[in-house]
Amino acid sequence: MNEQQTKTGSATVIIRVVACCIILAVGFGGFKFLKSMKKAPAQAKATERPLTVEAVAAAFTDVPVMIEAHGELRSIRMVDIAAEVAGTVVEVHPRLQTGEVIAKGELLFRIDDRDYRTEYESNKVRLAILTRDKELTQNELQRIQTLFEKNKVGTRAGVEKAEQSANNVADRLAQVKQAMVRAEINLERCRVTAPFSCRITSKNIEKGQYVSPGKIVLGLADDSFLELEVPVESRDAFQWLQFAETKERVATESDAWFSKLSPVQCTVSWTEDSRNQAVAFVDRVSLFDEKTRTVKVVLRIDSEQFSEKSGSLPLVAGMFCRVEIPGHPLQQVVELPRWAVSFENTVYVIRDERLETAPVLVARVQNNKAYISEGLEAGDMVITTRLVNPLERSLVQISNQAGGDKE
Repeated sequence: MNEQQTKTGSATVIIRVVACCIILAVGFGGFKFLKSMKKAPAQAKATERPLTVEAVAAAFTDVPVMIEAHGELRSIRMVDIAAEVAGTVVEVHPRLQTGEVIAKGELLFRIDDRDYRTEYESNKVRLAILTRDKELTQNELQRIQTLFEKNKVGTRAGVEKAEQSANNVADRLAQVKQAMVRAEINLERCRVTAPFSCRITSKNIEKGQYVSPGKIVLGLADDSFLELEVPVESRDAFQWLQFAETKERVATESDAWFSKLSPVQCTVSWTEDSRNQAVAFVDRVSLFDEKTRTVKVVLRIDSEQFSEKSGSLPLVAGMFCRVEIPGHPLQQVVELPRWAVSFENTVYVIRDERLETAPVLVARVQNNKAYISEGLEAGDMVITTRLVNPLERSLVQISNQAGGDKE
């Protein structure tokens, strides 16, 4: 009984195992059938999207250099007028007011000269008397000296006394002449005239006022020429300022100072109105400022040019102005927008339709332009679009086919 049950259990297990195997085989076969019916998805082709940029072809050319600087206009001469004699002011110019322009030679003010004229006239009378006394004493000396030397009449002491008398008269005569000269000078100093066509900058004098010698009563400015002193960075001065090239230095020049600047023509404009302009010429170097490491360059402006203009405000002393000084030209450089050159002095160029970084040498930055002297070759396509950390060797596409610089 037990043996039969054992055989029956074994057969049941075998049947179950076989059934499981059949089920697995059918399932695996169905999976293979379904797998064979599934089609593989189409694979997408990997394409690189180009970076659209603007570019310009590198072209070498000569570029004029303009050194830009700013400064304040000033009159070429500023003179303080002081009274040279004491007295009461009896006359002043009818237009003696601050800002008025008075022509050369016109009377500015006059001091009462009666005391000095009286002194002059009295000395003039004394001069006539002493001149006659000198003549008489000289004749007397000559008579006594002749009697003593030829006729043996008189004494040596008498001759010397006559000579002493003649010398005293001559001394008094010289003193009176000097007093007359001083009185004449004081008379001239009572009349103060304009030493040049001047503008009144300050006034401290009125008719009836008593003035004393040395007291400054007027300030005058000569506006026939204006000066503009502007600071130029020392590197710009060294590289671009045009100094006169002479084989022999002028004897008055010093080897320890700058050579004479070439008088190049410049344009000066008022910072508050750029249309208000004037022509100036470079004159000299006035100072090297060790604190700011700048060279002070002085330009001169002839005021006659303002008379040719009508209805416009002239440039006057005190205006803050901008000046462009022509320098030595840049030779064979490539002009690029300033933003096309990085702070590390590199540019992006297109080679084989790919972006590459190229180091360059910037000769000068001017008017938002960068001028490249080394690192590029003629015809190189330089990217002018502002890019932020682009991938090296990125595919690029030029949008401005004409190759022009688009700002």
